[in-house]
Amino acid sequence: MKFSCSIRSVHLSSPVTRLSNTRQIGEIPENSDVDTGLDPYRCQSEAPDDVRLIRTLGNGRAATAELVEASWNDGRRHLYVEKVFAPGLLTRSIYRLAFAAPFAYQSNQHAILACFYRRRVVSRMLEASAIRDERDSSVDVALPAYVRYDRDREAYVLAASFVEGRGPIPACANQNPATVENEMAGLVAEMRRVERQLFDFGLVGSGWQVSPGAMVSTANLLLSEHAGLRVVHSDESEADSPRSLRYTIIDLESGIPAILVWRYLWQSWRRGAVFPFDDLDSQKLRASCADLVDQLVQRGEQNLAAELSADVEALVAADEQWKAGEIAPFRRPWTWFSAQRRAHYRRTCIDRWQQQRLVDSENVPALETSVWFFTLMWLLGVCPPGAIGRWFQSCLANRSHRERVRRFATDKRVRSAFWMKYRRRQVKALREQQRCSNRTRPASSLGFIGHRLLRYTTTAGVHRYLVDPTRRARRNNQMRALLFRGSYQIAFGRKAFRAATRRWQSREWLTDDEAMRLDSQFSGPQLAIYSRGLGMHLAIKFFYPLITPLKVGGIAMALTGGSVWFAILPIMILPAARTLVTLFSLLANRSHDVPHRHAMFVGAIPVVGSAAFIVQMWTANPAVSKFLLRDFASRFARKIPIYGGPDSRTEHAVLAIGERLLRLVAVFHPTSNEVAEAMPSRSESKDVQTSIAKEQSHWMRWPYLKVMRDSLLATAVCCGGLWAANYMLADSLSNQWLTGENGALESVQLLVLVCTAIAGCWALLRVKASSWQSIAVALVCVAVAGAAREIPSAVSQASLSDGAYQTAEATGFAISAAWKHGVIAVAVCVWLSRVAYAWLKFPEDRKLWFSPMFVWPAIPFASCFVLAELFERSKWVTAEETVEVFGYTMMMTVAIWMIRNANVLQDWRSEEANRDGRSADMIVSERMDPSAEGMKRAA
Repeated sequence: MKFSCSIRSVHLSSPVTRLSNTRQIGEIPENSDVDTGLDPYRCQSEAPDDVRLIRTLGNGRAATAELVEASWNDGRRHLYVEKVFAPGLLTRSIYRLAFAAPFAYQSNQHAILACFYRRRVVSRMLEASAIRDERDSSVDVALPAYVRYDRDREAYVLAASFVEGRGPIPACANQNPATVENEMAGLVAEMRRVERQLFDFGLVGSGWQVSPGAMVSTANLLLSEHAGLRVVHSDESEADSPRSLRYTIIDLESGIPAILVWRYLWQSWRRGAVFPFDDLDSQKLRASCADLVDQLVQRGEQNLAAELSADVEALVAADEQWKAGEIAPFRRPWTWFSAQRRAHYRRTCIDRWQQQRLVDSENVPALETSVWFFTLMWLLGVCPPGAIGRWFQSCLANRSHRERVRRFATDKRVRSAFWMKYRRRQVKALREQQRCSNRTRPASSLGFIGHRLLRYTTTAGVHRYLVDPTRRARRNNQMRALLFRGSYQIAFGRKAFRAATRRWQSREWLTDDEAMRLDSQFSGPQLAIYSRGLGMHLAIKFFYPLITPLKVGGIAMALTGGSVWFAILPIMILPAARTLVTLFSLLANRSHDVPHRHAMFVGAIPVVGSAAFIVQMWTANPAVSKFLLRDFASRFARKIPIYGGPDSRTEHAVLAIGERLLRLVAVFHPTSNEVAEAMPSRSESKDVQTSIAKEQSHWMRWPYLKVMRDSLLATAVCCGGLWAANYMLADSLSNQWLTGENGALESVQLLVLVCTAIAGCWALLRVKASSWQSIAVALVCVAVAGAAREIPSAVSQASLSDGAYQTAEATGFAISAAWKHGVIAVAVCVWLSRVAYAWLKFPEDRKLWFSPMFVWPAIPFASCFVLAELFERSKWVTAEETVEVFGYTMMMTVAIWMIRNANVLQDWRSEEANRDGRSADMIVSERMDPSAEGMKRAA
């Protein structure tokens, strides 16, 4: 069972002892001179005398959840989950903009007590409702234990009972999803019921915390299994007893105003507030409480009725004092005409300043009586940044602080001691943040300034790398190993895989047997190549801290009027790096016939390119690939801002969509496992292989219809889009934009030729038969020569047409006519050299140049340029350029076809050359293991 809290990401840390350094929250301070109009109340808990941190459970928008061991002087010890309300800058800024006050749960004692009593009231009202309806309650609440103030972090802390549970398990995590109950659907249905109940009770803000309308609210509940009751016969096992799920609400405190659901906004507007934040309807709450108390008394539950009534009154009083202690210009502003409201606000501010030790007891009476003194103190508190404002407040209203400042300014020894203490405190903070090693000592002034600058400008990992020689040496060794050592790359990929399986095990999404089976499959030799590629792709993420500033700066420059390439180029750095890694893996494992086309395509996509080798693993082991793709989708959903997170509806929705896509791919994608299972026995392999070779020789000839169809489709889409853009933007575009010299259509021709050259080079590396290599060389040479012809010539501007000049100016690249002729001559020489080499080296291929296999594909290509010449003489410029695009697209389609069918082209050529018997390749394949041959064919 996984120990969980409201935030699921678990970060283990070594147990440390921390004295509580707390302030007991007992009776709310009363002032005899100021009548608040509110009844005093007392917190019914006692803060512990010592708190020991066990581990940090997670960080949320408004609080940090920590598992602690609380102890008292009388010997009591208990485990609790403490929520330390120390939010980040964004959460504090949102709250201050909405209510013109510091974050309430961090600095307002009435607000933290409202949290305490809200949990008690919700728990008792749900229990009373179940008793009234004579049913079992399936929803519990993590009851509060105590409230304290942490002086070290200057924040209030709410402790609650420690709950054992887990989040909902997605259906895709089970072996047979069709037979498993959808836990997320059951959880959402229960949340709707509880939300409706809390809304009827008047606990509107608490309803928001369990509202399915908030995509992350499902993380506020934990699930636990309980065995159901049934009659067990003698021949049945007790393990077959039905198990029911119980839900425990572990978070009822908001971090930001509930503005994402219209229902809560409307209820807040009805009560005179623009922004809802953990609101309650006191009249409706008291009426519901009275009704439940009557029902409980009738059923003999007098103790529960008394506790419920007392908790409701305490909650209403704390909530009223909390809301009255904030300016909140958008929450019932007319109440500021009341003298009691203004006096209570002043009292709240003074209590907060005293809590933060900004005001000593001697200045409290002056703040209560002097309007000018209080106004000056308040104005200093809103001075940005907050630390400077608080320092000025202490100088104004704290005598001991003024004395320390005076001694610091006049005594050199005091200054030295202060700076040494300050440095030690900052170095301790750096150690806790893992920004420096434990051996780091307080540095010199220059070194300390460097640490401060790195702390605010770099991540913790980069900071540690720059200042820690040991860490830097270890990271350098790791990077060298990731670049040059294949065994380390494989181990790195397997380590990442095991981390994923452990993460799923900790969430109970994966059983121990399933994890062991996946680990054994991933550690097999068939996935070693992909494991190495995955490790290298993950290693590229080391450059994220360097590339992220480039992305931000490039986007900023593009938005401020710079070229759009400033934004595009930084985004394409990582895809380009992944493409180079995939090419390296392809070349390094060329002799193993390991497919890489899926990894090549996916790796070039920004953001999701890291899943390239995960997708490619489908051809070797679909089970491992499915698991890694699901984990990738889960991690992607958890990182979505605002709506993402662990156990959120967003995460489960992304997993469900991914599961549908995986099923769709499984229908149309042949897998190596299926081929291996379908492989015939060794005695039958001879006849089957011969029939397969004959079938391949029947359909693996030039696919005229497919090439023509794909080329026509690509040309129609591309040229049709350009024609439509030219037609719709005719007023803003020049006449030469589409059909001018080096205009849009000729730019498309240049792009297609470049892609053809790249695809031809790839086909040259993939195919093995000499005849197909000669065809690939021909494609590359023709594409290079055509591309050189389409590039603008570097001549004087006067001799350039408008289209050529615009293109040259836009691309910033042009070559001279001599260079263009030189490139074309080199391409022709390379082609003739290849022909001569093949003529001498491979005599059996001499008939290729006169055979229909080579002559017939050249006929439609030559026909395109004959038509283009006719259209040019007829002044049909658009038709001329379009036909040329079609001709170049046919070349690219042929090159892509060769890449996709490179593995079977060799078998076909062997069968054609050895019609009278079995070829040497077929004899070798007969001796191969059936599973390996099946994997080769599946690829």
